[in-house]
Amino acid sequence: MNEKTKSLILIGGAIALAIVFIAFGAGKFIDPPKWEAKFEAWGLPIWLVAISGVIEIVGGLALFLPVLRGLSAIGLALFMIGAVMTHIVHVEITMIFVAGAILAASAALGWARFPETVSYARRKLIGDSNNPA
Repeated sequence: MNEKTKSLILIGGAIALAIVFIAFGAGKFIDPPKWEAKFEAWGLPIWLVAISGVIEIVGGLALFLPVLRGLSAIGLALFMIGAVMTHIVHVEITMIFVAGAILAASAALGWARFPETVSYARRKLIGDSNNPA
């Protein structure tokens, strides 16, 4: 696979993931009683509804920014571990697979974009002169 094809696939995947995360995050603010009931049933504090919504929306928006894409995808993958574990504990079979697929896609995107994230950090944050912008 050539670099252009790989890049287009990764951009498409990032856009799809961004839409998923933003939609789930927005849902927590559009219908809070629904999500509060779910979180309560899972034994989680209700205040986590808003926090998880913010994480999903901000993380999803960051997927649109090439410079943040790798880091955001890794962060969202870590976030999704909690979702998968919650669905496993509560034996929500369908949601285990849905959350697992989102976790896998986020991790794959983060892994694929990780070298770019490290390179950017070296150039901009550390000031590595051997790695031109």
